[in-house]
Formats: sequence, C-alpha cells, structure tokens
Amino acid sequence: MRKKFLWIFLSCIMALTLVAWSCGGGDGEQEEEEEEEEEEEEEEEEEEEEPTDITDPIMTDAGLVSGFVSGDAGEEVRTYRGIPYAAPPIGDLRWKPPQPVEPWDGVLECTEWADRAPQTSDGLGDVSEDCLHLNVMTPAKETTDSLPVMVFFHGGGLSIMSGNSNTYCNIALPQQGVVTVTVNSRLGVIGYMAHPALTAESENDASGNYGTLDLIASLEWVQNNIAAFGGDPDRVTIFGESGGGTKTISCMSSPLADGLFHRAIVESGSGVVSPGYFLTLEDAETIGEAIAEELGVSDEPDVLAAMRALSWEDILEAASAAGYSPQLTVDGWVLPDPVYDIFEAGEQSDVPLIVGANEGEVSSFTGSVPLMASLMSSVSSNAYIYVFSHVPTGWRDEGCVAFHGLELPYVFGHIPDGLYSPTVISLSAGGGAVSAEPGPDEMDEVVAENTMAIWAQFAATGDPSVPGLVTWPAYDETTDQYLDIGYTLEVKTGVADAGVAPPEPEPVEPTVYTNTEYGFSLEYPGNWTEKTEDLGPSVIWRVGAAYTVPAVRVIIRDEAEGATLEEVFTAHLTADGEKTIDTFTESDVTINDTDFTKAEVTYSSAAYGYESVIIGLVRDGKWIIIEVYTVSILPFDYEEQPDEILGTVTFE
Repeated sequence: MRKKFLWIFLSCIMALTLVAWSCGGGDGEQEEEEEEEEEEEEEEEEEEEEPTDITDPIMTDAGLVSGFVSGDAGEEVRTYRGIPYAAPPIGDLRWKPPQPVEPWDGVLECTEWADRAPQTSDGLGDVSEDCLHLNVMTPAKETTDSLPVMVFFHGGGLSIMSGNSNTYCNIALPQQGVVTVTVNSRLGVIGYMAHPALTAESENDASGNYGTLDLIASLEWVQNNIAAFGGDPDRVTIFGESGGGTKTISCMSSPLADGLFHRAIVESGSGVVSPGYFLTLEDAETIGEAIAEELGVSDEPDVLAAMRALSWEDILEAASAAGYSPQLTVDGWVLPDPVYDIFEAGEQSDVPLIVGANEGEVSSFTGSVPLMASLMSSVSSNAYIYVFSHVPTGWRDEGCVAFHGLELPYVFGHIPDGLYSPTVISLSAGGGAVSAEPGPDEMDEVVAENTMAIWAQFAATGDPSVPGLVTWPAYDETTDQYLDIGYTLEVKTGVADAGVAPPEPEPVEPTVYTNTEYGFSLEYPGNWTEKTEDLGPSVIWRVGAAYTVPAVRVIIRDEAEGATLEEVFTAHLTADGEKTIDTFTESDVTINDTDFTKAEVTYSSAAYGYESVIIGLVRDGKWIIIEVYTVSILPFDYEEQPDEILGTVTFE
C-alpha cells in the first residue's frame, strides 16, 4: 500500500459525498442516494494500461499531437492525454468564455494527465486553472470507415472530479469500435459564478455558465478534429453520469450547442429537468456579490480586476464560506430559459436519448427519469429508459442493491478493477453493502460486455437495440416500458415501480482494538478494517459508509523517533512534501484516570486541497495519534471524533 493511499482515500470520499448534495436537483435522487462521485486520485483506480509504443503524430487545428498505444495484439488502442481544446482561462480570461488555443510548433506529446480544474478533491493530474484539456482513445486498427464518437462528461456536481480516470479512459469501450473522449472543464465558483460586473462586461449581457461554454468548446473541437483520430463528426454522442448528466442536459438545452452532437445519454443525472430547478441571473449575481464581499473586494473600484488578481485557492475558500453551490444559471444566452421550460416547449436538441438510473435510486423512477423521457415527446427523436440492476455477487449476497455510480465500471468495461476503487467502495454502503469486497465473477464480465455493446450501438445508430442481444423499445407513457440491465437483459413495464430501496443499515457494535506491544486498547466501529502500513505504525481505517463517519487512523510511534512531538508530527506530515502544518498545540489531559500529554495539529494539503486535524496522546515516552481527515467545504464538524475515540483508550 502506498503512503498516500489513506490520505487520498477519505479526501475522495468526502468529495464524493459533496456531489450528492450539489447535483441532485428537483426530485432529490442524488441527495438521497449519496453520490459520488467520482473519483478520485486514481491511485485508487488500480493499475493503468501499460503503453507499448508512441503513436505517429496527428495534426489538429492547433498543431501536431502524439500519444501512446496499449492493449493486446489486434485490439490496440491509441490514447492521447491532455490535448488542449481552448486557451488556459487564466488572468484576464478567468470568468470569460473559452478562447481558441494558441497554435504550437513541433509535436505536443500527449502521454501524461493534464491538470484538473480547481477543486477540493483528489484525482489524476495536478490542479490548476489551465484545465481545458481532453483525452481521446481510439482503436489503433486501420479502417476505412469513420467510427462513432462518445464524449463523456464526468460527474461531481459541477464542483469536483475530472475526466482523468483509468475507468473512463479504459481501452475496453474503444475496443467496441468507438472513439471515446473525456473532457475537463471549469468547475465550481471558477466555472459557474455570476456577478453584475461580469454581466456588464459581457457582450451578451450574461455571466455564469462558463463551465457549460467549455463543454461546448470541447464539442466544437471534436467537430473540427475528431476525423483525424478516426471519428465521425456526424455521429457524436454526449453522455455523463450524475453531475455529468447535468452537463449533458445543459448542452441539450443550449442553442449554442445545437448541431454539435447527435445523441445523448444521461446516467443518474436527470434531476435538472424538474420544474423549479433553475437559478435566475439576478439571484446568481447576488451570490457572486456575496463571494466578492467574502473576498474583501466588493468595494474595490474594479471588483473584477481585484477578484482576478486573487488565487483560485482564495476564491474557493471564500465561495465555501459564502455557502456557494454551483448551478446552471438562466442567463438568457447559454441557457435562455429553465431546462423544464425548454424541454416542454420542444426547444431542446432533437436527438435520440437514453436516460436512466440505478435500481437503488428509487426517487429517480418516480420523478425525473420518466419526466425527462416524456418531455422528449415534444420533439421527433425517441427516448429510451433503463434501470441498471446488476450488483456483484459478494455485495448482492449482503443485500446490496445497485447504488449511485455502480454502472460506470460496466459502461467503460473496467471490470473487475473499477469495482475496487475507493469511490465505488465508499458508495457501496449507500446501497446496503457491509464489506469492501464486491465479489466479482464471470457475471460482471457479461454485464460489462452487454452494456458496452448497447451504448456503442446507440452511438453508432441512434437505436440501442442490438441484433441478437436485445430489442429495446422506445419509451411511451402508455406502454411505460424500460430495459432492466442486469445479468440478463429484460424489457419490463412500470417505470415508477422499478426502484428498490436499499436495506436499512444494521447497528454496528464497537470493536475493541488491542495493541499488545504498547499495552493499550481502544474502541472503533465494528466495520472498520485494521491495516498495517510499511511505515511501521498500526493503522485502523474505515472502508464502508465513510460519507457518514470520517476516516481515522491510529498510529503508534516511539517519541524517541523525533526530538520533540512537533518534529515527529512535522516529519510524518511532510515526508512527501505535500502537507503543511498550520497549528500545533500541547496540553496536559486526563483520560480514564490516566495522565497524558495531548498534542493537536491541524494541517492542510496544497496538492489536494483538504484540511485535517490530528490529535495525539503521549504517555511514558510513547504516543498514539488519532488522525481524522476532514474537508473544509463539508458542513460537518469532525473535530469531536478524535476525542470520542481517545476517550475509549485504556492502558494495561
């Protein structure tokens, strides 16, 4: 286990939790299921595909790019990571529509992950405002036919995560005969804040929705360049999960994206179509003014110049303090009206649509999924509803139902590795899983192959029916039919009754952890898992339902390993050069009639954007650390938990 895993683990989970609150909308399906999305310093996502060769350069409209080849002989896939599709939106370009890429000389080597948008969750690639990049995966086998294109918008509630993912960028889906593209765009306050001054400087009298404009720019890039990668610009499917579904719907609703894509898939993200889900420009501007006030620049003569001069870290912190949660804004330009009104009037993109959710997301099937499919009757294209019901055998035996985000490893064929990512593991508790072992078997391979075949067929033809596999009827309110995607594929009737509520969690009895070497014991929740790191300390960390309880690790060290406790803490936290100690305090305490020296440290990580607190006890030259991870953007105070756990410590 690598050193950073535990640090990454909870930060990921916290971020995923946030997504549930920020991307649900309307009928509240994501809030209820707990999203999260997801994903993910994908140190979490197992081993990457090993590149076998560097590709010949391909000419784009801005210059030559090269990538790498991976996969078995005859099934190789060419991968290009971090291709810029717009100029870096930095400096004066912050909170402005994306601008064209500056052409480059020579060959741009696109073999490494590019930066992700400013955010507070972990992921592959660094974090910066220079984030307008995309990843392309295309079959290496020569063909005279252009291939359908699938452009994926990642989830994360418009706040977190990225398209840099070993699940999303897996080679299995391209091996179905499609070109896949994953997109990074501006997120959060950098991507969706409106302000009166921004509206005033806009030639369109609009502000906010910069993230949506980025997505549209990525689709324009696809139109101009994807043919060079073997793709067909006339067969482009946009698809997204959770917050990525919101992004997909935003493109369907924007007249600026009309004609840039030809089909759409919305996975567990249809809440935005619900009546009442919209933010007026006036309300969005008021929120922007509150953020400017939090930054202390609201009285500056040039408030925009003052805000653009600040770091993105300061802006995210101020947005959090102001209670900001990104939403689409009805600005009269990118989004002329509320999404529901656009769909009801038949003014959305007239393209075939697949919309659905996972079986455990019950409110989706009584709310936004059938609503969105029904609203497509205002245009000529068909809509198709699915319910993803498959659960790996291990979790199914525990009573788990298909939870939010579970379909993604199957959609991209990242089986079984994708099932073991901390993203999926943490979300599994929302479906009723009680362990971190999904128990995959050959059924998971079948479900992945079937799901990829259906998605690829839809991308190719606009009809998800696959000859010899399944005939999937278009949705009609009268027949009320949908496709149940499980180990078998079955057309069923009654969308409103398709959901299955997750089981109520069983009470967990505390477990006593005893360390004989140091002669102490403490209590921790019974579904935590004890681990030992290479560093030597004993470690306890939770693997289930971590969105309700923070990850904690207990570290036992000898005080002699550092001259002072502060030096020991410093060495522990800065070993990889990523964390900074913010405060360090010591005090004398008595717990269970035993005297200790208590040390408390707060620290932050510039690389990963989270804050944490550590509380340690010292007795007889030994010390115990209870380390609790927390994230500043979450509305929870986890700082009491270390004291609660320390209150159970007893010594022989």
